[in-house]
This record gives sequence, structure tokens and C-alpha cells, in this order.
Amino acid sequence: MKSIGKRQLVLATLVVALGAAVYLNWQFSDDSRLLVTDTVTSEKELGTAQLVSGTVSEDPEQVNAEEEPETVAANAEADAYFTEARLSRQKARDSAVEILEGVMESAESDEAAKKEAVEKAAVIAENVVQESNIENLIKAKGFADCVAFLENGECSVVVKTDGLLPNEAIAIKDIIGGQSGVAYDKIKIVEAK
Repeated sequence: MKSIGKRQLVLATLVVALGAAVYLNWQFSDDSRLLVTDTVTSEKELGTAQLVSGTVSEDPEQVNAEEEPETVAANAEADAYFTEARLSRQKARDSAVEILEGVMESAESDEAAKKEAVEKAAVIAENVVQESNIENLIKAKGFADCVAFLENGECSVVVKTDGLLPNEAIAIKDIIGGQSGVAYDKIKIVEAK
């Protein structure tokens, strides 16, 4: 009877840890604004408001003329990619956690299956924390945005940049290796422009 109580305590602890990790990941990586809030309308003249690199100018003459419409569209497309990637990653994780919780709560599941489900939930929680740390540290290095994916001992990271220098790639690999222990040859860096 005591071992069932201990197992339930361990399970509850892992579920709480997973929930905390998901919340912290959401809290720290949710620095992007909603796409709808990026558009600004002027009450003075219809059509004078412009979005250039996320900043808004009240005076149409002060808008940076060097920004081409293609650049603005590319920036918006890249921002949309990062938002969509985070959302799809979170949905996939939520689905996996839901399945694991079903296995852990199922009376028909044997102890080995429950133990494996607990271990997988712990791995997911650890990956959430590591990905969040990696993303925050890469952004701290001066990159506009990034999204990291840890799975099966490999890491793929998409970085928003206009051109990745070799020393920047090394810095990114150092961050990933330091936070997750992934070997350099298992790290893939993809540039999003």
C-alpha cells in the first residue's frame, strides 16, 4: 500500500514539474507580440501607419525610407514562422503529455509501462526547460529571435539573422552544448531571414 502512495507522490511531483516547466517556457519565450497588435491605424489619415521593424512612427516623413516593402514582408514572415513553430511544438508536447498521463492513470497499464511513461514525462519536462534556456541565451547574444528543438540527443535551432558568422555559430553551439550536453556534431543551425 505504501509503494502505491510513493508512486502517486512521484507521479504528482513529475506532473507538477512538467506543468511548471511548460509555464516557464511559455513565460520566458513569449516575447513576441500578437500579429494583430503589430498593425497600427492612424485616426488622422487612413493608410499612413506603417510597420517597420516593429516600430511605429507618428509622422509619415520619419518612417525609415531605406526599408523596402520586401524586407518588411520578410520580417513579418519570419516572425510568423517563429510564432507558428513555438505553437506547433507546444501542441505536440501537450499531446504527448496527455498520452503519457493516460498511460499513468490507466488501471490496465502494467508497472513497467507506467514507469516508462513517468521517465518520458521527465524527459519532456527537461527538454522544455533546456529549450527555453537555449532560446533565452541565444537571444541574449543579440539575435532577434530563435526557436530550439531538442529530441533524441540532437538539437536543431532556427535563428533569425541576416547572415550567420562562423564565430556566432560557435557561440550558439557552445550555448546548446552547455545547456543540454548535445555533441557539436548533433547540432543543426538553420538561418531564418
